[in-house]
Amino acid sequence: MPVANTVIRHLDDQKVPYRVLEVTPFTNVADAAARAGIPPGQVLQTCIVGDSSGQLMIVIPADRELNLRGVQQLLRRPFKYLDDQSISQLCTDCVPRFLPPLGAAYGIRCILETQLAILDQCYMLAGDRRHLIQIDKKGFRLLFRKYEFAKRLSVEPDVAPFIEERLLNPPDPNSPLLDLKAKIDHTKKLPAMPAMAQKIFQLRAKPTPAIKELSDAVELDPSLAAQVMRYASSPFFGYRGKVDSVNTAITRVLGYDMVMSLALGIATARPFRLPKGGATTVDGFWRHAVYSAALCQAISNILPAVIRPPSGLAYLAGLLHNFGHLLLGHLFKDEYLILGKMMAQNPDTPIQEVELSTLGAHHGDIGSWLMKTWRIPEEVIVAIEQHHNEDYQGPHSVYSGMVLLADRMLKRHDMGDAETTELPTTVLSYLDITEYQLTAALQTLMDHDEGLRVMAYQLAV
Repeated sequence: MPVANTVIRHLDDQKVPYRVLEVTPFTNVADAAARAGIPPGQVLQTCIVGDSSGQLMIVIPADRELNLRGVQQLLRRPFKYLDDQSISQLCTDCVPRFLPPLGAAYGIRCILETQLAILDQCYMLAGDRRHLIQIDKKGFRLLFRKYEFAKRLSVEPDVAPFIEERLLNPPDPNSPLLDLKAKIDHTKKLPAMPAMAQKIFQLRAKPTPAIKELSDAVELDPSLAAQVMRYASSPFFGYRGKVDSVNTAITRVLGYDMVMSLALGIATARPFRLPKGGATTVDGFWRHAVYSAALCQAISNILPAVIRPPSGLAYLAGLLHNFGHLLLGHLFKDEYLILGKMMAQNPDTPIQEVELSTLGAHHGDIGSWLMKTWRIPEEVIVAIEQHHNEDYQGPHSVYSGMVLLADRMLKRHDMGDAETTELPTTVLSYLDITEYQLTAALQTLMDHDEGLRVMAYQLAV
């Protein structure tokens, strides 16, 4: 079935500028977004419910589920989902599960989720399995100027839609279950670096340290300032005075570069959220990130001077090395939840193998993709890309080696996703460090970890 005639006629009558996109046949609205390389939050999903008094069309983002109970309470009517036959009678030129969000065109009362009104552009199904219609913000306002809007029409889904169908019917058994690389290539709008991270990153370019500027920037965010002071107050550093300001943390405990990296890492990763039901919980992510960062900093301090990296960059590499998990969960929720199911089904398989067979990319690839766009230091990007690769010997391998050792040491405390607790002799030799030194550094960290535990908890909230 082609684009519904009613849809085209209505758009033309309303003088709405639009663009018709043809994609490979899709099975549902989430699949349509995936095949078009569009964030599902930009695709309008149409639901039709009804009761004895009539029908109602509700339009929500494709990455959410209808909050039927909320709609019932909002309108004080006992709505139920309509079956496909009833929908076909209302929208005669559409496939029932591929409805455009045009209630006015079909004589059905329609309410839209309020958050849709802020999109710069959006996409709607066109009544068939092959087409999407793109409209910009101006066209959206023109098309829906007489429609009703309301909040809380939708909720976050507990699980991604149609996961079981995708797992049972992979597109090609000899290729990854999902082609995330293709989806990333078609993603039109990358997330911007958070504003606070941009402020701090700009200070890195200054030829001389700007302690007051860094302190002032961090203190604009009370939560970030508290994290910096909490870390500086850790018994791990042995400072006996009171850390009562960011300036004190910089000048008396941590130093300019260390606070710069600490603040940059937290400001970069904190806005990204992990959905429930995946392989990694937000608590687990931040616990591992905070401990890994502190251990990488400790490791950097005991490396030979000729290869010793700045402790701040070592910390940043440890904090952000698993950023790919955050990015995957934040931008590609369905894929993230499917990966969680695949990992649960293959508990003894290394995470990278499961990721490659499921997504066609591992979390190092995914994290470095965005970090390169943001121009995060190359040393950190290498740590993100190579921290599971014990054979890597390229540029900045000191950073990936430190993170790999930190990951495997923390695995002994049930933290992180390292495939083993064994320390590769090649990396130990390259870094000129012993397992005894690593064990001692980790023990010191764990003996004074109260501040780290609180810090991880606060970042996860």
